[in-house]
Amino acid sequence: MRIRKGTLTLISTLTFVTMMFALTNCAPTATVTKGTAAPTMSQAQSAPPTGAQKRVAVMKFSDKTAKGWRGVGEGMSEMLASALFESGRFIVLERQAVRDVIQEQDLGASGRVKKETAAPIGEIEGAELLIYGAVTEFEPDQAGIGGGTYIPGLKTGVIGGVKRSHVAIDLRIVDAKTSRIVATTTVTGKATDVGAGIGTQIGGGKTRMPVALGGWSKTPMEQAIRACIDQAVNFISSKAP
Repeated sequence: MRIRKGTLTLISTLTFVTMMFALTNCAPTATVTKGTAAPTMSQAQSAPPTGAQKRVAVMKFSDKTAKGWRGVGEGMSEMLASALFESGRFIVLERQAVRDVIQEQDLGASGRVKKETAAPIGEIEGAELLIYGAVTEFEPDQAGIGGGTYIPGLKTGVIGGVKRSHVAIDLRIVDAKTSRIVATTTVTGKATDVGAGIGTQIGGGKTRMPVALGGWSKTPMEQAIRACIDQAVNFISSKAP
């Protein structure tokens, strides 16, 4: 039985559309779980130096991807620090910009600042745990398939493709008192982008994307990054002694 050329085109079109619909409904490999409400400023300042919540400091992550992604390590560490704070499980201490805190205290000690508003020296709190990390994989378009189909009767064709975003970080939790490594792991995040000639915007979350990662805001890469950060928070929570 001969099949007309138009029928074959229609069958190809329906097959392509069905495949794209199925891939669109594929869930990412990890989901983001929102943490509890973060403490207020007064609550954070009044927290005792010892207690159930561990005092942690997230150090600047290094970039081991050899891809030349500018600011990726800094951006990932900033997001992790914010996510740990927002989880309500930790007291998070600033270390990446601690020089600014020291300068403010030095300014207060110089006598140039009104005494009752000056930040006193000797009040910076010490961390119990230090979080180190290295971005080992950062692939906005790791792999994918692409193709196009012309639908008879329409002025435009359906152009689509599948791209996968992937990010991975190596984490180390270090005891600040003894310098011992408490735990290590590799955390990954993945997301799939299915396009059909239309730029879809996905992502979003409680923690805002830092400037260094702003270029991937509302893209599948943002979803992969957030999934990775979420898993990192869960790992740190499970391993903190």
